[in-house]
Amino acid sequence: MMTQTSRLSKLFETLDDDLPKGGPVLVIRATDNPVYRRFDPADLLCLQSFRPAYERLENTMVTLVDHLPETATMAVVELTRSKPENLANIAKAFGVLDQGATLFIDGAKTDGIDSVSKAVKKLTSVEGSYSKAHGKTIWLTKTQSENPFQAWLGLTDMTRNNDGFWTVPGTFSADGIDPASAFLCQNITIALKGKGADFGAGWGYLSQHALQTFPNIKTIDLFEAEQVSLQCAQKNITDPRAAFHWQDVLSMPEKAVYDFIVMNPPFHVSRKADPEIGRNFIIKASKLLAPKGRLWLVANRQLAYEATLDACFNTWSYVDQTNQYKIIHARRPK
Repeated sequence: MMTQTSRLSKLFETLDDDLPKGGPVLVIRATDNPVYRRFDPADLLCLQSFRPAYERLENTMVTLVDHLPETATMAVVELTRSKPENLANIAKAFGVLDQGATLFIDGAKTDGIDSVSKAVKKLTSVEGSYSKAHGKTIWLTKTQSENPFQAWLGLTDMTRNNDGFWTVPGTFSADGIDPASAFLCQNITIALKGKGADFGAGWGYLSQHALQTFPNIKTIDLFEAEQVSLQCAQKNITDPRAAFHWQDVLSMPEKAVYDFIVMNPPFHVSRKADPEIGRNFIIKASKLLAPKGRLWLVANRQLAYEATLDACFNTWSYVDQTNQYKIIHARRPK
């Protein structure tokens, strides 16, 4: 099956004479796609706020940046599952392009490339389109100084959600408190104390609740792979006991230091559910908890975590269950 990698590769082979011979070449939401090896690594400026993808890029020779360059001879926007983010990224990329430079927008159908393409075409003309591998690449050349996508720039501004927390559209549960997380907070039946951690902390709701509810917490480390979510958490939580870490939980060093860990682990990266992610979170928690440490976990009821809990903890139990969620309290890691 043809992949996104070969889609861009075949397209860039076709357009080779029209691609810039120098940089900077901006790639927003960059992946370690081998197609970028056709450019001088020193010319590639890559933006990526998802830590696992960032770490994979660190093993290449590209330049990782945390802000837009002033100019670019070419830009690529790789789509995510968030339409507001995709549109904002298109506006940002177009804004820094040199006159006459080309913007490529690439994504799978499941990332909404067709919807994004329609939105782009409503505002400006598209030079070309190339469909392969259940996805599409469209491209356009900057021929005007005005940015036709100017109105999209604010789509990923941090704003207060329905519950008063700072979030960014496209991040997990941006509109309000996640029901599963709220259910977990209602069912922590033994006071949290000592040194704790929040795995996959998102914009900080679990940690905020814990700090406000349990005065004997000394510190809590928030670990979150999406930098945008972590920045929201830093604005939501001003308690000095909180520390913030842009970190992929699964690549963390293993040292048993925590008295408690709370988590509402992710169960998919793409649209397909992948319980293995949650299982790996449980395994990692068991290795970072002190001998008498406790894990408080909420999960969708159908996700099969029980065998992993048996393998990792001497004792665990269901605290509460609904038709949709289950709360698990595990202690004494093996």
